Amino acid sequence: MFVDIYDQLYISYASVVSTLGVLFNGFLLFLIFFKSPSCLTPYTVFLANTSITQLLYSLCFILTVPRVISINLRIVNIYLGFSQFLGHWWSYMIFTTMLHFAVNSFLSIMLSMVFRCISLKTLRFPTSGAFAMCILAYMIPLSMVISIRDIEITSNFTINSNYTLWQLENLDRYRTVVGTSVAQLSTLWVACCVSLLCIPIYSVMFYCRYRILKMLERPGYMFNTTTTLQIKRLVKALTVQSMIPVFTLFPASLIFLSTQFHVIETTKFGYIIISLLSLSPTIDPLVTIYYVQPYRKYIVDLLWFEERPIVSPFLSNNDPRFYRSRSNSVLMMRNTHFV
Repeated sequence: MFVDIYDQLYISYASVVSTLGVLFNGFLLFLIFFKSPSCLTPYTVFLANTSITQLLYSLCFILTVPRVISINLRIVNIYLGFSQFLGHWWSYMIFTTMLHFAVNSFLSIMLSMVFRCISLKTLRFPTSGAFAMCILAYMIPLSMVISIRDIEITSNFTINSNYTLWQLENLDRYRTVVGTSVAQLSTLWVACCVSLLCIPIYSVMFYCRYRILKMLERPGYMFNTTTTLQIKRLVKALTVQSMIPVFTLFPASLIFLSTQFHVIETTKFGYIIISLLSLSPTIDPLVTIYYVQPYRKYIVDLLWFEERPIVSPFLSNNDPRFYRSRSNSVLMMRNTHFV
């Protein structure tokens, strides 16, 4: 098995990121299944969907460790992980499965944003509705895997070298190299889902965030200082999760499209495309654990830290307005699932 110094660094990066992704998402799943209060039930469906998807993505990443060369409407993948010993077809199948997990994770985050927006308007959201939303959204990434059943791939050294314009040295020394043309409908569909689909996904996330902020600006939603501070935490969580695709999915998609349409003509970005995508499974569970209060409280108690309670300085416990305001606040915050 041939690897150069850059491949070794890439494999090391993949090992670290994948291990962290599996550990963080595995721990988040433990919190979701065993430490979630009943009031979080619909929201935990979206959390579990995202976490399971990102955990499986991390496993596929470490199995394939793909170096993606995208030039002139051609894609050549060099597989540096264990999948190279499984053959060309299985390597490409696991690679596409990994991409479909990436797309589903961002769709799940989008659904979570939509749910948060809806939950501010209604006091009841059925768990079956959350499952239905996840299943319907999964049809898009599932079609990516189904569409490649009849895909034409090649492992021929000469053809793959032509695909890369003979810019790659030692291509013949790698064990598993798979090339394909974007002109195929199946490959084109996968490429569009990974790149162009991020535009409507992020647009929906941005719109939902805008709607939430507009609703929270209404006087009826501002009950007391406790609620105000909780709302700020919610808005910050929305902002952070909305920014994750900006630094992971968008740059990866932009690099991919730039190399396909001759804006960038180099093989140097072969390590970067998947590396950027693989940051999300590591970052997103940490954001979720920090901003979902029951999970954060469990971590604080586990580490014997003392979290200062949020108390309103304007209302005393003896003031009847305190209980009325607190009741409204708890009801609203349960509805947004950040109690």
